[in-house]
Amino acid sequence: MSVTGWDDTESYTLRGSGPRGTDEDAVRAGGSSLLTRVILMIVGCTLLVGMVAMGVSSVLVGRQQREAVTHRAMLVGTLQASAMGQAVWEFDTRAVEGMIRGLMAEDPAVRSVKVWAASGGRGGHGEPLVALERPAGRAELTTVERQIAISGSGGERTMVGLLRLTYSLEEAESATMTALAPMAGLVFFSLLAVIGMISILLNRLVLAPLARLTRSAGAIAAGDYRVRLRNRRADEIGQLTVAFNHMAETVHDYTERLEQRVAERTEELRQSNEQLAVVNRQVMDSIQYASLLQSAILPDEREMAKRLDGVCVLWRPRDVVGGDFHIFRELEDGRFLIGVADCSGHGVPGAFMTMTVSAILDHVLSDTPDSDPAAILGRLNRMVRSALARGRDNPRFDNGLDIGLCLVRPDRGDLLFAGGRIGLHIVDTQGVDTQGVDDQGRGTASVSEVKGDAESLGYRRSDIGHRFTTHRVELAPCRSFYLTTDGFLDQAGGARGFGFGNRRFNAMLLEHEGIPMADRKAAFAQALADHQGDRAQRDDITLIGFSLSPASAAAGFGAAGPSSQFIHP
Repeated sequence: MSVTGWDDTESYTLRGSGPRGTDEDAVRAGGSSLLTRVILMIVGCTLLVGMVAMGVSSVLVGRQQREAVTHRAMLVGTLQASAMGQAVWEFDTRAVEGMIRGLMAEDPAVRSVKVWAASGGRGGHGEPLVALERPAGRAELTTVERQIAISGSGGERTMVGLLRLTYSLEEAESATMTALAPMAGLVFFSLLAVIGMISILLNRLVLAPLARLTRSAGAIAAGDYRVRLRNRRADEIGQLTVAFNHMAETVHDYTERLEQRVAERTEELRQSNEQLAVVNRQVMDSIQYASLLQSAILPDEREMAKRLDGVCVLWRPRDVVGGDFHIFRELEDGRFLIGVADCSGHGVPGAFMTMTVSAILDHVLSDTPDSDPAAILGRLNRMVRSALARGRDNPRFDNGLDIGLCLVRPDRGDLLFAGGRIGLHIVDTQGVDTQGVDDQGRGTASVSEVKGDAESLGYRRSDIGHRFTTHRVELAPCRSFYLTTDGFLDQAGGARGFGFGNRRFNAMLLEHEGIPMADRKAAFAQALADHQGDRAQRDDITLIGFSLSPASAAAGFGAAGPSSQFIHP
């Protein structure tokens, strides 16, 4: 590793740069500093090495001290055995004991001395001639035996006894500790010096440049992409610095291009939003105007009320415009047509269908003013198929309608009904009070339905030659009539999301039969809202209710119709 220069990796910021990273940011990002952790690792390693070195030294020095004490014990034993020869030969116990006491007084390492005379048995068996002991302590002991002999006049030696010395090695242990103390101090201060030097060198060569790299990376993370590091090194730190500068420059260039692209795209998006807002405003204005046009083809409820005893109309498109519309056409001799139609589609496509069907219906009525509803529906079926024939090549294009149509004949006191998938609901309350109970306490109010034909009009699958059925129903003072598209009956609601359904619809008609017809519109709308809850409207909804008695017809046209007779299909 190159060691040229201590501060050869510095961070600097180009002109116009943003915020710089700080040491506190680095500490918060990485926890404790790397220098602290490295120093702790060095201290741990050096302490471990020092402990191992001290342990090995203590073993070696302790062995040397024990060998020195043992060697001294052997020398003392040899000298004492030579000095005691004559006294042991003469069994001079007092002299032997005096020698032993002198030895123990001079040498505190001696723990016991035993002397045997040759007559007492060789090798230290039997009772010793003299034996002196003192407490041995906890230190390790070593034993030395020497033969006691005397020399004759001819130089021969004769064994006269045995000397056994027991020495304590406590002195060796103390000497070992005394000898190791300076060594431990030297090792400790050497380790401290090594730790300090390594820490300083490591910090200057590695950790400080890494810290600057960390601060620079933090500055880039904070949004300052113009930070660069000066570098005068060719080692690994220098290579890392070069890589960092390259990365910072790449990020800076990419960020500038990205900001420029974002600004361009933002401007494009703003312009697109403005264009979309203009287009949306134009579309909504067109749809609102289309709603006015569609409303123009719908009959005026006030004009309808002039010809009927009571009438209510609930028209609610799913969108601003829709595919449902209701019909009211006055014919000759005071007769009139009333009905509802459900064209395919919703929104603008459905509204176009209503305009088309309404125009075709006007054309049919101009050709056959006195035709019954079945003939009108048959002619309407053929003309709608013909008018939409150009789109039949596209399999996705298939349009038509469902319709229920009544020809009311006040002069005859009846109405003629024909329908394509839309039925006529009739409520009879003759002889029933507002609670639905007759004079004997029996409820006789009833709801019946004259079903339309199971055939839609104008679709590809519709039978162009189908002949619709005409149903004759007599007018009565306590009889009301209702026509509705499937949007009302199929509206999902309730806890389980089921449709409104015929049963609930019939119960609603009976429940509100006692209130004026003009007030039933709000009551029906509330019943539908209670069932619908927060669920979205699924389809266009149209409901017409009306009533007309023969008495009103006679007053209006000067003739009473025939007696009422309900005819089922």
